[in-house]
Amino acid sequence: MHKGLIGPTPGCIEVALNRIRPIIAAMRCHRLYCPTLQVGTVELPAEEAHHAISVLRIRSGTTVTLFDGAGREASAIIDAMGRHKTTADVETVATRPFDVSPRITLAVAMGRAHRQGYLVEKCTELGVSAIWPIIAARSVSKPDAGSILKWTRRAVEAAKQSQRAWVPEITAPQTFDESVTRASEFEAACIAHRDPDSIPLGPLLEDQVNDARVLVWVGPEGGWSDDEVNKAVDAGAATVTLGPTILRTETAAVAVCAAAAARSIVWHA
Repeated sequence: MHKGLIGPTPGCIEVALNRIRPIIAAMRCHRLYCPTLQVGTVELPAEEAHHAISVLRIRSGTTVTLFDGAGREASAIIDAMGRHKTTADVETVATRPFDVSPRITLAVAMGRAHRQGYLVEKCTELGVSAIWPIIAARSVSKPDAGSILKWTRRAVEAAKQSQRAWVPEITAPQTFDESVTRASEFEAACIAHRDPDSIPLGPLLEDQVNDARVLVWVGPEGGWSDDEVNKAVDAGAATVTLGPTILRTETAAVAVCAAAAARSIVWHA
């Protein structure tokens, strides 16, 4: 050790370890999705129970973390496990505030099928509040009920991995015109559009109050039609740019959510 430098004292090391231990414990504790979470005995969804038994190899008596996707989570002990029924005992349920501000609702014209799961997964990790699949004039895919179920499961898995207590709502597909009529439900709305008059997304997000709800339209590979852009602007939306380059739909969606996450001043372990 160089002269004049003092190494960490045992007391400092112990304080650091005491802070790290709960984090390590939380990382080791398996997270399971339970939309019916409440105090008492709860039953896991069949798919989640199968994952716990066959993949995680969880056994009766194991402590797990359950979350309902709407901000509520709890420490629970697996009570009984079986192919037809798996239950857990819950003593207390805690509510976590929403993790990103402002809350982003992403109205997105989904790209090609092999890129859709990536969009849902990464936007969930970054804290998106809701995803609205939009059928636009230049859409290259038209989601169905099966797609929604698949994306919702992907969102649940992403929430588990990223330790979010919230799972974004993924709605049934809607036309662009239908989504425009809902713009008034939000504190702000904007549409990603490459235009000389478009403003950067970052400053628009910075101007929002904490927990504001912001609707952001992200277009298909061929871009929005002029008519769609005009309708969004007439509904009060600003046109925003996401940078100097042309982005794929899924990249643009992730960029929007990343900007909101970076701006957010509400962080929860």
